[in-house]
Amino acid sequence: MATNNPIPQRSAVGQIPAQRKSWLGRNWKWLLLATFLLMVCFGLGIFALIMSWMRSSDVALEAVARAQADPAVVQRLGAPIEEGWLTSGSINVGAGGSGDADLTVPISGPKGNATVYVAARRIAGVWNYSQMIAGVAGSGEKIDLLAASSRTPSATASATPPAISTPSPTPESNVAAPAAAATLPTSSPEEGLGSGDGEQGGTKAVITDLKRGGSTVTLKFTIYNNSNAPLYTGMRFKADGYKENGSRGFSGIHLIDSVSKKKYFAVADSDGNCVCSEHVDDINPKTQASLWAKFPAPPENIQKITVEIPHFVPIDDVPIH
Repeated sequence: MATNNPIPQRSAVGQIPAQRKSWLGRNWKWLLLATFLLMVCFGLGIFALIMSWMRSSDVALEAVARAQADPAVVQRLGAPIEEGWLTSGSINVGAGGSGDADLTVPISGPKGNATVYVAARRIAGVWNYSQMIAGVAGSGEKIDLLAASSRTPSATASATPPAISTPSPTPESNVAAPAAAATLPTSSPEEGLGSGDGEQGGTKAVITDLKRGGSTVTLKFTIYNNSNAPLYTGMRFKADGYKENGSRGFSGIHLIDSVSKKKYFAVADSDGNCVCSEHVDDINPKTQASLWAKFPAPPENIQKITVEIPHFVPIDDVPIH
C-alpha cells in the first residue's frame, strides 16, 4: 500500500522580510511643500495686516483726503481719487504719544496715477506735517498738498481775466523766466516796498518795484526760499483763463484796490499768454528768484495798492511809482 510522503516545505530561514516605510518617510515631500505654503501664507497675512494698518493710519488718511480735495490733483487724475494698496514707509509712535512718520501713499483716478510722499512728526498726540507732495506719474509734476487752495480767482472776481492788446510788447514780455538766483545772503532780505511771509516756513515775497508805464503797471518782486525744502512752482501760482505754458507761470497774482474794491488781473496778450514770469523752475532751498508781472494801470489817484501772491500773505499799501 502506497504511502503519501509529505512534500517538505522550503525553509524561509535566511530571507529578509521587506520593511514598510513610515508615514513621514512616505510623505515628507508633501509635508515640506505644505510647510512652505504655510510660511508664505503667514508672511502674506502679516504683510496684509501691516498694509491695512498703514492705509488706515491718520497720516495716510490725511494725505488721501487732501489729494481728493486739491483741484490740481483732481484735474490731473480725475475723480474719484482712490488710495492704492501698496502704502509703504514707516510709522513710529512712542508710549508718550510722540513719534514720526515717513509714508509713500499711492493714489489713482480715471485719468492717471500719482504717489503722495508724506513726512510728519507727532507731538502731544497731534501730527505736524512737514511734507506732503503728490508726484504725478509720467509727468514729473509735483503738487504741494500742504499749500492752501488758491489756484482759482475769487468768486467776486471775473472768471476770465481781461485781455489787453499789446501791439509792441516790451522785451520783458518775451522773457520766459528769470533764472533762479544764487545762494541767499546770510542776512535777512530787505523789506523793499513791502513783504509777506509764505505758507511754507522760511519763504518770503518782497516787492522791489511797482511802476506805471502807459496803460499798465509793472510789478517786480523777489521770492526768497530760506527753508530746507524746495518751493514748488508747478500749478501753484497760475490762474485760469491763460494758456498753460507748462503751468509754471505767475498769472495768479492780483492787485487789489481796497478803496474801490476792484481786482486787477495780470495782462494777457492777444494769444492768451500771461504777460508775466513763466516757465519758472522750483526755487531751491537757500536761493531766491526775481519775478515780474504786468497789470492794467489803476486810476492816477490810486497811489497805493495791495499785492496778492498765491500762498503768501497779502502785501498791503504798496506804493505805485
